[in-house]
Amino acid sequence: MARKLSAAAVAGVVASIAAPASAAADFAALNEVLVADYLLPRYEALAEAGSVLEAALRQDCGAGTLAADTSIAAYHRMADAWMAVQHLRFGPSELFLRADRIQFWPDKRGIIDRHLGRLLTVADPAALDPQRFGQGSVAVQGLPALERLFFAPPEGADPAFACDVAVAIGANLKNIASGLLADWREGPAPYAAVIRSAAEGNAAYMDAREASLQFAKALRAALVATTDLKLDRPLSTSAKAVKPRRAESWRSARSLRNIRINIESAEALYRGDGQGGFAALLRRQAGGAEVDRNIAAAFAQARTRLEALPDSLQAALDQPDGWQRLDDLRSDLRGLLALLSGPFSQTLDLPLGFNSFDGD
Repeated sequence: MARKLSAAAVAGVVASIAAPASAAADFAALNEVLVADYLLPRYEALAEAGSVLEAALRQDCGAGTLAADTSIAAYHRMADAWMAVQHLRFGPSELFLRADRIQFWPDKRGIIDRHLGRLLTVADPAALDPQRFGQGSVAVQGLPALERLFFAPPEGADPAFACDVAVAIGANLKNIASGLLADWREGPAPYAAVIRSAAEGNAAYMDAREASLQFAKALRAALVATTDLKLDRPLSTSAKAVKPRRAESWRSARSLRNIRINIESAEALYRGDGQGGFAALLRRQAGGAEVDRNIAAAFAQARTRLEALPDSLQAALDQPDGWQRLDDLRSDLRGLLALLSGPFSQTLDLPLGFNSFDGD
């Protein structure tokens, strides 16, 4: 399990953020909180979800059933855990195409359908060898391919081999998730230690502020991905122009569930899971209290809108005022993104720039 801060340590970290101190000490304390109480627990949850998914698929496929309730529930648990870290595109996530292998999306050219169809048609057991599978097409290795097998299985596929493919995907996701966690907290140079030692300078970061900037960019990335990819692409510019099948995870009817988790995780990153995150640091700066109030209000407004919507974007669009409600959510999130890119960035002197989701 991740090293949770003791009560005394938490008090010390929060005090270091709440009391006058140098900017370097502020950022170092912030990084410690975010690593210990935000990042590591979420990667632990991802690794645990991967193990549960792999075990469920082996058990259900061993009994001859691909889309059994246990496997479906495990799929949703894995997807939930991934949505909570989807925006953390730095460090171990950048290695070995891990993020794309977990979720190859958006797939604008239909690569998943083609590659998955070819895999099922050829039905070569050797292609499912763990090493070969993990080094093959990223399009068939992760959650989108598994979603298709569960909720929109290709016609003509041999059910037994489709089950074998699902088991291979489950094992692959388990390996990727466990590898991510191991690289963050284990070995001679775990990435958590790299961030914690940023104050002294290291090969990855010049100082603690640069490491904090990495987290701030991830915070912005969560909002960019939500507005530009998860809402703009399916909603378009009017109710008559919607393209609901551009939505993320539309086959499993969880497009808005994904967004709900994205926003919850982004807000937790901003607040530091209650242990003194960016919000506390922001309030210490001149004019920062007002910026924090505006950001908190924007998050609250987005949460309220999401709580009133179903998990499925299509189900929301089927409601008489569905498109307008989703467009209002999109506007709220754009306003929140403007607060992060403007007053938040300027007050903390953290230039956010671009990230991996810009321009997708």
